[in-house]
Amino acid sequence: MRVTAASLRHLGLAAAGAASLAFAACSGESAIDPIPLGTVQYHAHVRPIFESRCVGCHQPGGIAPFSMTYDPAEWQTGAASWVPLALDSVETGRMPPWLPAEGCRDLAFERRLGADELGTLAEWKRQGLAVGSPSTYPGPRVVAAPPELGEPTLSVQPEAAYAPRVDRADDYRCFVLPHEFTEETYLTASSVVPGDTAMVHHALLFLISPANLPTIEKLDAAEEGPGYTCFGGPGGGSLTTLGAWVPGSTTIPTAPGSAFVIPKGARVVLQMHYNTLALGGMTPPTERSTVRLWASPTKPTHRIELLPFAHLGLEVPAGAPASLEERVFRLPTDATLVSLAPHMHLLGTELRATLERKGESDAGGTSDETCLIDIPAWDFNWQQTYPLAKDARLPVKKGDRLRLRCTYDNSAANQPILDGTKNLPTDVHWGEGTHDEMCLLFVGLEVPFDAPDFRCGAFPECQATCPEGDARCFFDCATVGGGQCADCLIRAVGKCAPAYCAESGIALQKCTAACKDDAPRCLGTVCADAFTTFYQCMEPHLENGDCDATLAGCGL
Repeated sequence: MRVTAASLRHLGLAAAGAASLAFAACSGESAIDPIPLGTVQYHAHVRPIFESRCVGCHQPGGIAPFSMTYDPAEWQTGAASWVPLALDSVETGRMPPWLPAEGCRDLAFERRLGADELGTLAEWKRQGLAVGSPSTYPGPRVVAAPPELGEPTLSVQPEAAYAPRVDRADDYRCFVLPHEFTEETYLTASSVVPGDTAMVHHALLFLISPANLPTIEKLDAAEEGPGYTCFGGPGGGSLTTLGAWVPGSTTIPTAPGSAFVIPKGARVVLQMHYNTLALGGMTPPTERSTVRLWASPTKPTHRIELLPFAHLGLEVPAGAPASLEERVFRLPTDATLVSLAPHMHLLGTELRATLERKGESDAGGTSDETCLIDIPAWDFNWQQTYPLAKDARLPVKKGDRLRLRCTYDNSAANQPILDGTKNLPTDVHWGEGTHDEMCLLFVGLEVPFDAPDFRCGAFPECQATCPEGDARCFFDCATVGGGQCADCLIRAVGKCAPAYCAESGIALQKCTAACKDDAPRCLGTVCADAFTTFYQCMEPHLENGDCDATLAGCGL
């Protein structure tokens, strides 16, 4: 059952908040029996909704600011004191933490209340919040849930517990987990069990390839104590996100026969977001979360490739209240689209991604766009990966266009408060820092296990559309298959350059050396002029085949 505008008007709820009315728990369509005419009561009708939808976060010791579990003492003189706030949060759309709007792709296990549940809550409020008898409580509702996974293949923790910094309201900390994969591993599911749910806001898992491991280890070694400070990501260039945890989230396995492939020698980084404000002034305790991984003992028929489609050239002007940044990418292979994970930072307000089929608009005409995901009110604090529902998994073709639109509010009124100080508006570009921004969509693609590497597969078609001498277009095209393609191309062109463009190549190398591990950002910002000069020198040699020997290593 869908929540329509008409039903919301009938229930007396605000249509503006309808897009994401839900609670932090599993979802699915509501199956509660219709309430007969008469008094709606807490124990008989409302408590089952709260217990099923809310208490994943709103429980004693949880991350939410108050508990919604039943406590007889709170209900002795009527409804508990938190009830008006809970109902208001649902009606206005502040709760739940479910960002995608309806009307796009169907997502697996949506955390969204059904129209009858919304109606029950609205009618309970209208009738005066009757409590009723505890004996009428039927128990929590049964909601759709992923299949049972059994015991994990691997459980691993950071090497030591960590006490979040008291001088930060939000402390982002990355931990290199002490497990090296000694053989190729086929990951089918992952989860994080927080050591302290009262201050853990969310967690992300990143796969670190053997090639990127030295950079990550250097970041880790540069700071004392367990882990190192991180915000937008763990650093180290192109990385793969394996999974995420937010309060109330569920562990969803890959489809039967498919898995993430973890190469031999790889490691995993756990990024934790600690919200110390949730402790109410108490000294933060030490925390040590547990990462649980499930792996298949047999080689799957399909592998999951998580590709980052990143608008590295975004420019958000200082003071702009609604800056729209847009990029169009071409998909690098035939595949089945199975998941989506949008990402922006603190200035982001909206994100929308659509698909245009190859050839539909190549002749200059218009084409219909298939909506992939629509986030009308971005909230950095509740980001996650969204697997598509089984019937919504989408076959795609090499060359199909993915259009990514990101909107930012960089006005003075919307500046984030970091370490107690409110920022002043400045021009904002791509980067992993707290003062930077991102326009990024991780797309999960399912391909045959033995399909050749395709990460640079869409580069030739994309690069052919670039104006002559346009270095930014060249680099953006290199990212259409993910950061690995860009890394490979930059290295390949660099190996070819000394014979033809040594002077401009050295100048670019000196510029990017100052950027350390953030070279992509430098190519689009502080080193843009040096990169353009270098590329304009190299472009004719790339066109006439002088660099084909080195480019062959990238599949080009």
